[in-house]
Amino acid sequence: MTTVIVVHTWSDSQKPAFDKFAGDLLGMAKGGKLPKGLQLKEVFLVKGKNMAVCRWEADSLDHLMQVAGSMKPSWKIEAYEAAPAYQS
Repeated sequence: MTTVIVVHTWSDSQKPAFDKFAGDLLGMAKGGKLPKGLQLKEVFLVKGKNMAVCRWEADSLDHLMQVAGSMKPSWKIEAYEAAPAYQS
């Protein structure tokens, strides 16, 4: 499994679509219905910004982005494979 950091940014007009996407995704994660090979670990909403940061464990970055793309987001999504440099 690979750690993937995903950054979502949206405009004010895209907020309703993002909120629906996030609600659907969180429902799938909480219900154990995410596709095999994907585990949503953390979601952070950036205070005062139209931004969310998610940490995933995924079998691959490509698989995660294929699934995300299938949900047809209309906002900017950036995804990066990451490795911990420090943990307390």
